[in-house]
Amino acid sequence: MKYKINAFLVYDATEGSLKLDDGGKSDSQLTITANALLFFMIQHPGVISRDTVMQRVWDDNGLMSSNSNLNQYLSILRKAFRRYGIENVIVTVARGRLEINPELTIEVIDDSLLHPVIHASENEPSAEIAPEPAPLAAAKTSNDRYWGYAGATISLLAIALIGWSWSNNGNLAPLTFTSVAQEPIEVLSTDTMINPRMRENYLKNFIAVKDHKKIKYDKDERFLFFYGDKLQSNGLGRTFLAHCAKHQDNAFSYCDNYFYYSWK
Repeated sequence: MKYKINAFLVYDATEGSLKLDDGGKSDSQLTITANALLFFMIQHPGVISRDTVMQRVWDDNGLMSSNSNLNQYLSILRKAFRRYGIENVIVTVARGRLEINPELTIEVIDDSLLHPVIHASENEPSAEIAPEPAPLAAAKTSNDRYWGYAGATISLLAIALIGWSWSNNGNLAPLTFTSVAQEPIEVLSTDTMINPRMRENYLKNFIAVKDHKKIKYDKDERFLFFYGDKLQSNGLGRTFLAHCAKHQDNAFSYCDNYFYYSWK
């Protein structure tokens, strides 16, 4: 989603960026966690407890929450917005609760709900504002796509299954794929489609990722798709998509692969 804040600053939750209309001279890049925190606060205007924020932004996404982490990223966001003359983008109210600053004017300019949060280092919070956005875009492109990774992923799964089987008296369960769709394109998944609703959600979100990446295909190709549960509720979720050419010896020998550590 995209927002215009105070009628001059564009916040792009897809990229985790803050931009002015100045040809990129003043663009800022937020870290994954800072972006997730800002997006959550904008999506939930009004007073929110610190525990709720930590649970939704950290705990629900498999991250370790703490008051010090929350304070750190509040400081990061305030510093990022101060660069544009906006003080206290998130304010503290009675009993330590938090609120997106009610004095801000926030206008939705793009209501697309699906958006990946870009990869960024979470080890150095001071790096939340990148000096040059171009290298980040290049890094995203180079890391977004690897040939043959699906085969490696399947091999690792097979090794894990062998190890599990060894520890369970050699009872090996084969890895199987479930058909999500056959027409107009073959889509497979490692998950079992337990009901039509689940299959429908899988196909819907597969199409959303495919269209977002502008992936084209022909009749001799197939897809392997997986996404975490959070994608169903527009939260942070892990997503994997392999776009593979059919091959008689190995169905997943030649693949383009797309990964999102986090997807909204």
